[in-house]
Amino acid sequence: MMESIFEVEEGKLREAKIITRQTSDGRGTISFRNYIVEFPFSLKDKLGIGKLLAVNTIKENYYLILEVADIIPMHYGMINLDSTIPKEIRNEIMKKVSESWYSNDEKEIWIDSITYPLGYILEINSNNIQFKKGYFPPLLGSSVKILNKKAYASFVCANSNVSLGNILHEQLSLDINLEKAIKYHLGIFAFTGSGKSNLASLIARKVLDNLPDTKVVIFDVSMEYAILLLDKLLEVPSRVISLDRVPPNPADASRKFLRSHVIPDDIIDIRDKIKKGAEILHQNEKMKQLYVPPEGFTYLTYADLIDLVKKQIEDKYTAISQKPLLYTFLSKLDNFMRERKLTVDDIIDDSINNLLDEIENLGKDAHLKENSSLFTFISGIRAYISLGIRETEDYDIENLAIEILDSSRDSPRLFILELPNLEEGRQVVATVINQIYNRRKRMYSDNPKVLFIIDEAQEFIPYDTKQKDKSEASSTAIEKLLRHGRKYHLHSLISTQRLAYLNTNALQQLHSYFISTLPRPYDRQLLAETFGISDMLLDKTLELEPGQWLLVSFKSALPHDVPVFFAAENNLDLLKDRINKL
Repeated sequence: MMESIFEVEEGKLREAKIITRQTSDGRGTISFRNYIVEFPFSLKDKLGIGKLLAVNTIKENYYLILEVADIIPMHYGMINLDSTIPKEIRNEIMKKVSESWYSNDEKEIWIDSITYPLGYILEINSNNIQFKKGYFPPLLGSSVKILNKKAYASFVCANSNVSLGNILHEQLSLDINLEKAIKYHLGIFAFTGSGKSNLASLIARKVLDNLPDTKVVIFDVSMEYAILLLDKLLEVPSRVISLDRVPPNPADASRKFLRSHVIPDDIIDIRDKIKKGAEILHQNEKMKQLYVPPEGFTYLTYADLIDLVKKQIEDKYTAISQKPLLYTFLSKLDNFMRERKLTVDDIIDDSINNLLDEIENLGKDAHLKENSSLFTFISGIRAYISLGIRETEDYDIENLAIEILDSSRDSPRLFILELPNLEEGRQVVATVINQIYNRRKRMYSDNPKVLFIIDEAQEFIPYDTKQKDKSEASSTAIEKLLRHGRKYHLHSLISTQRLAYLNTNALQQLHSYFISTLPRPYDRQLLAETFGISDMLLDKTLELEPGQWLLVSFKSALPHDVPVFFAAENNLDLLKDRINKL
C-alpha cells in the first residue's frame, strides 16, 4: 500500500523550529511551525516548491503531511565556515566546495527542504488510506516520504472536469470544483501586470461553459473585459452596457469600441477581427446604454417614509400634541406593511392613501389646525404619489436587474458594465447589487445563480469609505453581498492590487484566494495570518511569472486546504483561437 502512494526515494526529518513574529497590525504575535527535512542531493529536481511529504508521527500508522516551502543546497564544508577563519583558508575551502557540486560524489552534499505542516494527517491501514484534518507531532530522525503523482492528485485536486491550468512541478491538471468555488466567493490578489484580468476572464469563461444556470455580471473599470471575453459575448446571449451613448450604426459603434477599450499587445494582430466582432455585437443589439437618473433623484421607499416620520417626532419644533399622532402613524404603517408583506425597500404608491386618510381624520378629531405640520407633511406625500412612477423605454437599472434575474433560456448570461468614471461607477455598483439582492430576497429562487466580478475592488470596498465619493454606498452593498448573498445564490469574485486598502470585513468572507506577486510585505503577511500559511511560502509568490498563481482555498475550489502553485490557461490564446474563426 505504501509503495502505491509514495516515491521510492525518501529523506530524514532533522530539525523542528517555531518561528514567531508580530501580526501585520502590530497588535499581537503569530507563530508558524517549520520542519527541516534532509534529502539526497540527487533529488534536487524532484523537490519543487509545493511538493507534499509525509513523515512518521508519535502515533503509529499516522503520517503528518508537510508542504515544501523552500529548498537549500547544503555542503558539509560550509557548515562552520565564518569570518573568524582566515581568508586564505576560507577561499581554499569554498573553491573545493564549488568544485564538488558537480562531481558524482554526494557524500558531503545534500538538500535541506524547509517545510511546514498543512494540518492534515494521512492514516494508513491494510485496507485503505485516508486524509483527514489533524496534527500529531512528527518524530525527529524518522523517514520522510514523497507523495507520488497519484496520491498528490487524489489529495489536492477536485473530482471534476473543470481545469484552470497545470500544477507547477507536478505535470498535473489543476481540477477544481467550480460551482463550490463561486458559491463561497473568490478573490484575486496580485500586482499590476500579473494577469488578474486574464484569470478573472478565464474563470468567467469556465462558468459560462460549465454552469448553464449561472450568469456573470462584470463591473469593468479598466474597459478591457469586452475585449477579453469578446468571443463569449458573440456566442451567448449577452450585454455590453455603457453609461455613454451607443452610436446608431455598426461602423461608428465598432470604431468607438476600438478607441475606448484596452487591447492587449498579444492580440493586437487580430484588431480587424475585434472590430468585426464589435459590429456584430451592435447588429445583434447587444450594446446598451444604461440610463442613470440625475444625482439626488430617487423614488420614495417605505424606509424613507419611516425615516421622515421619525425626524418629525425628533424635531424640537414639532408640537407636543402632534407627536402621539406621529407615533400612531408609525404603528399603523407597520401593520399596513405586515398585511401586504411589504419591505422597507418597496416604493410607496397610491395604496397608502387610505392610511393617510386615517391619520388625517385622527388629526381632525384632535382639533389640529389646518396649517399644522402633520397635515402639511401628509399633503406632501400625496403630492409625490400623484406624480406616479413614469414608465420609459430607457434601459435602466430596473430593466437590467430584471434581465439578470430572468431564468428563461434565451435571456442574457453575460453582462459587462463599463464604468470608467469611478464616482458614478460606485453608485451604479451599489444600486445594481441592492436591486438584485432585494428582488431575489422578495422572490426567492435558486435559478439563475449570479456571479458578480468586481474589478479593481480597492476602489469599491476601500478600508476608509466616504459618503462624498460614493465609496460608502458601494462598500456597504458589496459587503452585504459577500455576507448574505450565498443564501440567495448571489456570489462574488473580487480582484485587487492591494489588500491593505480593502475592507477587512469583506476580505474575511472569501473562501478561495488566487495570489501572485504582492511586493509589499504587509499584503503577504495579512494573507499568511488569514490562512495560516508559512511566510516563506508566500514569499515565493515574488518569483512567480505572469499567469502563475498560488491558489489557497477553504474546502471550496479544492477538497482540502492545500496551497497549490499553478500556471493558468491563457485566456488570450482561447480568445484568439475562437475570434480567428469569425
